[in-house]
Amino acid sequence: MVRTRTVVRRVVALVAVAAAGLTVLPLSLALDESAIPPASTLPPLPDGARVTAEGMGCGSGGCWVELTVAPPAGMSGEELAAAVVPGRTECAFQSVLDLRRVCTWAMDVAAGSVQFNLQYDRWVD
Repeated sequence: MVRTRTVVRRVVALVAVAAAGLTVLPLSLALDESAIPPASTLPPLPDGARVTAEGMGCGSGGCWVELTVAPPAGMSGEELAAAVVPGRTECAFQSVLDLRRVCTWAMDVAAGSVQFNLQYDRWVD
């Protein structure tokens, strides 16, 4: 009888610690307003397109990465923006443990370049 209680208590304690760990990590990531996604989260670029500049911006909604991309030969900036972000804004989850979505949108579309911005979309406000 004593042995069963000890095992049950240890299992309950282990489950509680695991649940706390799995809850704290996503919440801490979701609440960090200054976090910015890595440039590698930009959706795939067409062959020949290249990143020419990288920067960062911040505002009341958090911070974001600014990537200036030159289109490949024969492609306009407008076509590049449509190829990378078809709806002008695209959001995707990165992993099961990181429940922030990375949202990508096109800004400053010109003939010779497109500025793409990437920002975490917090689901906890």
